[in-house]
Amino acid sequence: MGIDLGTSSVKVIVIDEYGKILAQASEKYPILTPSPSWAEQDPDRWWSATRNAIRKALQSPNLERAEIKAIGFSGQMHGAVFLDSSLKPLRPAIIWADARSSPQCEEIRRKLGEERIIEILSNPIMPGFMAPSLLWVKENEPSIYERIYKVILPKDYIRFKLTGSLATDFSDASATLLFDVRRRCWSEEAISELGFREDFFPELRESAEVVGELSREVAEELSLNKGVEVVTGGGDSPVSAVGCGLIEAGMVSVNIGSAGQVFAVLKEFKMDPKLRIHTFCHAAPDTWYMQGAILSAGITLDWLIEKLGLKSPLEQMSLNPYDKLVEEASRVRKGSEGLIFLPYLLGERSPHMDPDARGAFIGLSLTHGRAHLVRAVMEGVAFALRDSLEILKELGIAVSEITIRGGGGRIKLWRQIIADVFNCRVKTAAVEEAAFGAAILAGIGAKVYRGFEDAIRRTVRMGESCEPSPGREVYDGLYEVYRSLYPALRDQLHSLASIQKRQG
Repeated sequence: MGIDLGTSSVKVIVIDEYGKILAQASEKYPILTPSPSWAEQDPDRWWSATRNAIRKALQSPNLERAEIKAIGFSGQMHGAVFLDSSLKPLRPAIIWADARSSPQCEEIRRKLGEERIIEILSNPIMPGFMAPSLLWVKENEPSIYERIYKVILPKDYIRFKLTGSLATDFSDASATLLFDVRRRCWSEEAISELGFREDFFPELRESAEVVGELSREVAEELSLNKGVEVVTGGGDSPVSAVGCGLIEAGMVSVNIGSAGQVFAVLKEFKMDPKLRIHTFCHAAPDTWYMQGAILSAGITLDWLIEKLGLKSPLEQMSLNPYDKLVEEASRVRKGSEGLIFLPYLLGERSPHMDPDARGAFIGLSLTHGRAHLVRAVMEGVAFALRDSLEILKELGIAVSEITIRGGGGRIKLWRQIIADVFNCRVKTAAVEEAAFGAAILAGIGAKVYRGFEDAIRRTVRMGESCEPSPGREVYDGLYEVYRSLYPALRDQLHSLASIQKRQG
């Protein structure tokens, strides 16, 4: 069984030893925004949703509950869950999309200095990561901070509720800004300089390592066998990569989930000295990956269609209301007739590392309709992701083909736009859910497989691929226009962000 604790829902998948999906289910939960730029979630709502999703999955007629041998995990990265001495949450978790801690990011830069940030953390300092979020709580909620016993990552809370044991893995810990990514350990220097206690943070385990067993109470509640082995799991991006077979050096993927990433596997540590993209530990042992991340990918299409009311009443009743709009967008010419979208709805990470960036449509005219807006959003996300691809190339990583994953990757038009904007072959995995990768980790931990290579050989199947299409060259010119827009508008976007904060 694989459990993926995502940003908007938890997903559960059960597979057999050959990767066939026997059961799957999901359960949604909200993002809480009690103040502008805040993003929080209730850990106990996660747990309730997880139990419901497991129950739903276990109702599959293809499955006997006694057949579950092990459970693995994937989860949204960077967030912070604050536990008291009774191991109960002290407040809502602060998740990756939160932007309140910009002042704390400046404080971290000042205390550590650029040279030590590069040497130790090997990553840019951005809001939404555990370190600045924890520092924000320390400075703004001292009564809560004083009661903190442990600070853990989101998926680790679910594993704790299943087993009663606290731990984390190298991949998730490496994305906290409290971790020495090069040496694969908690950074005593960073933790000390920021005034945190070292015992705040859980012990480290490999992603496929068994860290406990399903507790008797939970096993009885869910009608599972007591003693089911539970492995550590990992962050959603590397675990999803495992589920697509991406563990060898040089393999590259693009993810279009709520956020978006360009992901490249490394067998030796490497980082961007300009800190435009991230370097984290992979879920596979002794492996790293470089990742460019954008904060708004698939969520931009959700925003456009749902928040701006682009669906007609009849379309809103459709089982898949996006299909018609995407089909309309596919009839619009490449480049959306001169319309460009900046997908900075939550600020931006790679390459700008700017929480105060804001989104924009550029080039609107009376000739543009809703189909142009939809296509421009999809193209804008592709341009934003290409920023990270160009950095990987600059750092010596050759890219001739990529594997696409995430919900956006299941949209044929979006896959073709990525192939055209990136000018390379785009492949799909037959299953690209992070929960699938989490289930593979469970199988490795339970010794169903001899290791990562054996597990991938037996479970991962590739789907269709697409090549760049005729006329794709128009995107090269539009990409250059896209690249010029953020520097030209940066000050104005910051002014608008300041107004939003004041009015909020």
